[in-house]
Amino acid sequence: MKIYNLATSNYPFEEMKGLGTTHKYGRDIKAIYNGEKRAPKKGEWYLSGAEIAAYRAPDDFNTVYHIAKLVRVEQKTVVVTKI
Repeated sequence: MKIYNLATSNYPFEEMKGLGTTHKYGRDIKAIYNGEKRAPKKGEWYLSGAEIAAYRAPDDFNTVYHIAKLVRVEQKTVVVTKI
């Protein structure tokens, strides 16, 4: 599963709180492709761009895009020691 950054500085803090963000700027919130390809409706997240990122539709679109879903990600550091 590919994970994409949000390409907006207008982060939806209420939506991020609902996902359980632990970062004050929601940096642990990313987007994934949800399997739908259609014109996004106002407020939905979609994937676009040369460097693919998630955008929030300001209005209903007529153009078809890959629809995205916001998810919370967790980074873990793994240390491997070979003997």
